Amino acid sequence: MKTTYLIYKQVDGVRQLVVATREEWNAIMKENRGLPMEKRRCFMKDCFADGDELDCMYIEMATTEYREWNSKNTVHQRKRKIGTLHSHLSLDAGIADTDVESLHECVPSDFNLERLAMDTVFMGELRQALKTWKPWAEELLELYLAGAKRSCTNGLCKKYKVSDRTIQRWKDAFEKFILNFLKK
Repeated sequence: MKTTYLIYKQVDGVRQLVVATREEWNAIMKENRGLPMEKRRCFMKDCFADGDELDCMYIEMATTEYREWNSKNTVHQRKRKIGTLHSHLSLDAGIADTDVESLHECVPSDFNLERLAMDTVFMGELRQALKTWKPWAEELLELYLAGAKRSCTNGLCKKYKVSDRTIQRWKDAFEKFILNFLKK
């Protein structure tokens, strides 16, 4: 891997980017360590393939430019890392070493993959909203989904050391919260 450092220097009275040596780079990095962000020299990193090897460049830039670049780069890297966790398959693609010509053959016709994905995202958002709203709300959702709306009162009374009436008020507030969430 080849690494190049481009730093600003005064050349013939004009400030321009020039190639720096490793020693100059190390001196700049050492100097940067103790400085606040506003006084630091900022660099963006750019890597690209040059034939069979990877080349890396560090390019000096103004602090405002660096903040903008860093913001976009952080989002890009986060998306890239998340993207590695998922694989994308075309339903028109076949499955190797089988008689299946396309994945459409494997998916039932009444199965709606998009709806399933949207339901999963929706439930995740609902759980997060409930968790931030009240500490008991996510547990109440699980009980409702399990069909224990009526039978859960005694268990919740014992667990949270509250009365039946308090649990009933919680359930009413929970149901109103769900209805308002669904309206959004």
